[in-house]
Amino acid sequence: MPGKHKDNAIAFRPSEWARAVIEQRAALSGMYKKDFITRSCVYSNIVVIGKRENIQRIVDALQEMQMVMKEIAGQIQSGDFSLQDESYQELKRDYLALAVTVVDIVNGAAYLFEKETPKNRGGTGKPNWN
Repeated sequence: MPGKHKDNAIAFRPSEWARAVIEQRAALSGMYKKDFITRSCVYSNIVVIGKRENIQRIVDALQEMQMVMKEIAGQIQSGDFSLQDESYQELKRDYLALAVTVVDIVNGAAYLFEKETPKNRGGTGKPNWN
């Protein structure tokens, strides 16, 4: 259908220099620019600026995840798990993305807690969304 897109768009306006670097790297990678940018964002190290607000966002997301997971566990144990397949897939995608992101953030901050950095610093790998 004209004017309808399956996935949401993400847009940004890089500086001229950043755009030239992105385009050069994408061209040399052999990937389409959209695939290069997606992979660069998904599989790169996550840098968290140590502001109180940023740390609080991570803590809030983890607390929400804990609350929802406890609720789901209770529903499963009681046999009253009521999510339809589409809702279940959405919940699974969102919380798997959150879990993968939190693990990547913790791995990226390992230098604060360990003497050596983790060997696998390129992300936790592509999650299975199905």
